[in-house]
Amino acid sequence: MKNLTKRVGKLCPCSKKTLLIMRLSIYLILIAVFSSSASVYSQATRLTVKMKNAKLSEVFDAIEQQSEFYFFYNRDYFDDVKYVSVNFENTLIDDVLKELLKDERITYEIYDRNILLSIPKASLIASQKNTLQQQKIVSGKVTDSGGQSLPGVTVVVKGTTQGTVTNADGNYSVTNIPEGATLIFSFVGMRTREIVIGDQTIVNLTMDVDAIGIDEVVAVGYGTQRKVNLTGSVGRIDAKEFETRPITNVTQALQGKVPGLLVNQTGGQPGGEQFKINIRGVSTFSNNDPLIIVDGIAMSLVNLNPQDIESISVLKDAASAAIYGARASGGVILVTTKKGSVGKTKISYDAYYGIQTPTMLPDMVNAYEHVMLYREAEYNGNPETTVYKYTLEEMEAYRKGELPETDRVDYLFNSAGQHSHNLSLSGGSEINQYLLSIGITSQDGTLRNTSSNRYNFRLNNNIRVSERFNINLNVQYAPTRRHQMSEATYPSGPTRGLSDIIYNAAFRRGADDFIFTSDGRWASVTGWANRIGLASEDGGFQERALNRFTGVVTLDYKLLPSLSINGMYGGKFDHTRQVDYSKRMQFINPDDLTTVDFDYNINSLLIYNKDNYQHNAQLLLNYDKTFGENHEVKGLLGFSQEWNTDTWERVGRRNFVTDDIYVINAGSSDPSVWTTASSASEWALRSYFGRLNYSLNNRYLFETTMRYDGSSRFSENNRWGFFPSFSAGWRLSEESFMENIDWVNNFKIRASWGQVGNQNIALYQYYSTVATSAYYFGGVAQTATYYSGTPNASLKWETKTTSNIGFDLGLANSKLNIEFDLFKENTEGILMKPAVPTSYGLGAPYQNVATVENFGWETQISYRNNIKEFSYHVALQISDAQNKVVSMIGSPQISSNRITEIGYEMNEWYGYKAIGIFATQEEVDNYAKLNPKTGIGDLKIEDISNDGKITAADRQRLGSSRPRFPYGISIDLGWRNFDFSAFVQGVAYKKTFIDRPTQPFGGSLETAQKNHLDRWHLAEDGVTWIPGEFPKMRISSFNNRFSSFWLQNAAYLRMKNIQLGYSLPSSLLNKYGIDRFRLYVSGENLFTLTGIYGCDPEAPDSRATFYPLSRIINFGINLSF
Repeated sequence: MKNLTKRVGKLCPCSKKTLLIMRLSIYLILIAVFSSSASVYSQATRLTVKMKNAKLSEVFDAIEQQSEFYFFYNRDYFDDVKYVSVNFENTLIDDVLKELLKDERITYEIYDRNILLSIPKASLIASQKNTLQQQKIVSGKVTDSGGQSLPGVTVVVKGTTQGTVTNADGNYSVTNIPEGATLIFSFVGMRTREIVIGDQTIVNLTMDVDAIGIDEVVAVGYGTQRKVNLTGSVGRIDAKEFETRPITNVTQALQGKVPGLLVNQTGGQPGGEQFKINIRGVSTFSNNDPLIIVDGIAMSLVNLNPQDIESISVLKDAASAAIYGARASGGVILVTTKKGSVGKTKISYDAYYGIQTPTMLPDMVNAYEHVMLYREAEYNGNPETTVYKYTLEEMEAYRKGELPETDRVDYLFNSAGQHSHNLSLSGGSEINQYLLSIGITSQDGTLRNTSSNRYNFRLNNNIRVSERFNINLNVQYAPTRRHQMSEATYPSGPTRGLSDIIYNAAFRRGADDFIFTSDGRWASVTGWANRIGLASEDGGFQERALNRFTGVVTLDYKLLPSLSINGMYGGKFDHTRQVDYSKRMQFINPDDLTTVDFDYNINSLLIYNKDNYQHNAQLLLNYDKTFGENHEVKGLLGFSQEWNTDTWERVGRRNFVTDDIYVINAGSSDPSVWTTASSASEWALRSYFGRLNYSLNNRYLFETTMRYDGSSRFSENNRWGFFPSFSAGWRLSEESFMENIDWVNNFKIRASWGQVGNQNIALYQYYSTVATSAYYFGGVAQTATYYSGTPNASLKWETKTTSNIGFDLGLANSKLNIEFDLFKENTEGILMKPAVPTSYGLGAPYQNVATVENFGWETQISYRNNIKEFSYHVALQISDAQNKVVSMIGSPQISSNRITEIGYEMNEWYGYKAIGIFATQEEVDNYAKLNPKTGIGDLKIEDISNDGKITAADRQRLGSSRPRFPYGISIDLGWRNFDFSAFVQGVAYKKTFIDRPTQPFGGSLETAQKNHLDRWHLAEDGVTWIPGEFPKMRISSFNNRFSSFWLQNAAYLRMKNIQLGYSLPSSLLNKYGIDRFRLYVSGENLFTLTGIYGCDPEAPDSRATFYPLSRIINFGINLSF
């Protein structure tokens, strides 16, 4: 209340007076209310207040925060009058005030929870005069270490919004400096300085370049470390990436920011974004996703508010990740959310509004081009044909625009809006620090009938019960609502999943197929249902709600100055409810407008509920002591127990009386059209772990970790696994022989070795499981039970052994920073299902039957500097990883167009190698052919067996199927109050295969893209062949068999984000009590340079069922006070 009064008073003096009058009015009412009752609360409540060099007003604030007392007084009198030190323990409020005010001409009255402080008028006037006399002007000049003036340096009185900015000559002047004040000098790229103002009126300051990263604190497993002391490989992303970049999903901010971290976005649906994350490549056949820990709880990044993130650490090698043992084979991502800090309440509001459009969509042919190519394909398939689907007259009519056509892509995909609002309050006293945040994000989809809304509520609260005892509470509630078209499938009708809708509705059909009849009803498509109609609200809907609640309670007690014990309980509860309703629809023949070509006359409702409960209890013992001046020892011993329960149920009915009631009982009572299913599962993990750090002279660094895990996924004989690591670092820059090398500020060599595990297989693989099904006997359904799958009690952990060597280098006063790492990984006992003969009768069991090596390198280079008012920072990161199969059962394994074989990389592309297009009949006659009908204009396939035939034996490896050389380049510029940033990201190598619509006319109901117009085709004379990039058109062509011709170069460079911001001058904002007011405009995914056509380069390998990513223009505001 008092802080608010003070701020409003700055904005409008009359408002401040009004608020004080209102406060006193409330006070008088309270007197009337409480005067008839005893002051029970004030006589029973005891206080503990311990503060040093605090203002009286700050002591009052501390009392208010730990009790229900509320003070009424004129704050202006107390702010600058006197500093006191207090030490009250278990003391009544009356005794506290007597001692606190014994030397003041102040009286007080206590009315239960309300305290009125009365100040004699003469004292108030004298105080105001004394305050004015004490206030003074401080001025000076700010320069860099080379003596150059530094314009644009922010100079602020600590604890206030009062301040200024240095001018072009580096000069500044701050008025009304209170006695004992501290000035804070800050500038981008420079180390922030705090100067206590005594009697000086002139303060000149030299600022040093900030040695970025040296003193940075990085989150590691179960703790933090200074980056300078790290011996493992850890990447870090700080809060700036989330605060200044308008993103809807936390994972988007990881892309291209950390060397060795590959993030591929494989779907852009609002509320259903899909990402594939790999740390240092792939080293196993099974799931190798990184373990994600958010404030101590393992969970996905779904539903997290980006504005709540303080930092993200990426643990890449075994030295940093081994302390997470069984689940760390894919690396670990640690997310730390923001917390409150000591100081006045800070209110922040961040918001943006954006317009989205799809990044890349196939450019489909129009109706005339479709008809022309289709007729051409029919002729190429049978030159003797006389019957064509389209007549010449129809083709000409389409050319002239006399027949209607439809742009299906343009109809389905549109621009869409998104907006986000985040409000946070943070601050606190020495006793209690808090952060409360509320966020709302709403996003419409670029695909019709899709949208998402997310709400975030977070409270982080730290309470210092005593000098030794702290309690931390971290609570999050995050409900998300996702809307899309129904995916319920009509019996014997078309499939209608989201991906199926995208391909079949947008890219499969020709532009001659109607969406609507001429009278506005849904048209049938070739006598069948119209998937665009099914995707509309008329076809139904799917509403998916995910409510996530997480809570973490941490108790920390300091047993000794160097020894503390920490207990934590964390829980996560996810409740998912999905309602999927498909409506009745009719699709009308567009020609006669009467015939119902497809009657979707059965409506249905499916309701799905899923609950996930995850628990984590842990106990930590931390030791931290420095012996003498040179020996620093840190130790950690820990125990954790995690357990998880999943349950889900799905129920459904058909034949609802109306399409307006969405409850199960409104459906048919006939059990034969009911759907029921359910499942439940549990798992648990118990762990013992420890870490020991030793630093000698802050120069020689040693660390070892160990973890002993027991997992319920394995039988008792193989349940436990031990995972150790060892690492060392040598800070050469601290050696005496480096003292005279001024241009080297930091040089550290790191080396590590360690082991981590992988338990990521399906549950109950060592049990004999029983499944059920129904069979009918005498027309009555009976339940059948049978064994499903094959148990393997000998299953054990995958174990990955990792070696890493690297260095950190800071040059030129740490303006230039370089990090480089080499790594090698060997994963043994890989869990996979080898092929079994069909006569076996059961599914193949998981076995530990393979070994894979993975090796690579990564680097990050950054440079920052400033030239007078202009500051800049440039950073580049790039990495690569390759794997090789050392051993496996059943080598080689060929699955569709991939091959895995000993001595080679996993899952390489495997198919025919196209060596050109047949150009002459002589060439056709004298070379092996893929098909007897092969002729001029068809693909020419390499005959590697030299037997004159193209068979399966001519397939060969066609290269890696994994993206390689992921990179990111960022540029940050600052000039006066303007800031500019640009970030490009991409991969330098990627081969991808998108079969449809990349391949034209894959069936008789399909079409082609614009680029297919550049094809081999006959000239008007019917004899001469005109060459093109693509083979000649055929329907269901043998040319479409998988070959290198259809592998596309999907390497790309994407302008991931570009942003221009302007912050209003602090000299203006200070007048209104505002700390920051920034406006910005930004672009996300503005352009992409790539060799792929028809799809986004991040699209997964398949046909074009990919929900496109969005190109976004955002307008935003950052406000704090």
